[in-house]
Amino acid sequence: MWTVASTRWDSEAMPTLIIARHAKAEAPAPGLQDMERTLALIGRKASTKLGQELAAASLAPQVALVSPATRTQQTWKLMSAALEGVDTRTVDGLYETDVEGLLSVARELEDVEVAVMVGHEPTSSAAAAYVAGPGSSTDALKSIAQGLSTGTAAVLEFDGPWDSLGSRTARLTAVISGRDVE
Repeated sequence: MWTVASTRWDSEAMPTLIIARHAKAEAPAPGLQDMERTLALIGRKASTKLGQELAAASLAPQVALVSPATRTQQTWKLMSAALEGVDTRTVDGLYETDVEGLLSVARELEDVEVAVMVGHEPTSSAAAAYVAGPGSSTDALKSIAQGLSTGTAAVLEFDGPWDSLGSRTARLTAVISGRDVE
């Protein structure tokens, strides 16, 4: 389900970064490390749906950069069922990072048209807001203003090479959700 209006997707799209927040996880519990928290049942369903929604939007990432946390790994595994041929990379630096840390990982990409990062809040929404500049969708900006919900993804396109990604260099074109599940 699209949560906001979006631009038309086509094969001649500009470089695109999809910043996805892991889906709904089990609550913290005594003796359970945060990194080991697993997805709740609704989170598993939302992850699958988010992958389907990205595919329906013709967003086909070549690379997935995924935090090592169990919930992000599970989110990506379920998302990826709808997305073929994605080079998946676990990036330790995406767990407990800040905006600059997230962007430094993205800036290392080369020869990739579409990449997806699966990570955590508050960094995911902060990074999307930081790079969103002129031409961004007002509805999408409003959607991430209070944070990126679990099981959703911010879609950002930009001109130029990956290493030029920075403040206000991209257009936030959509926020896509997998949360419309029962």
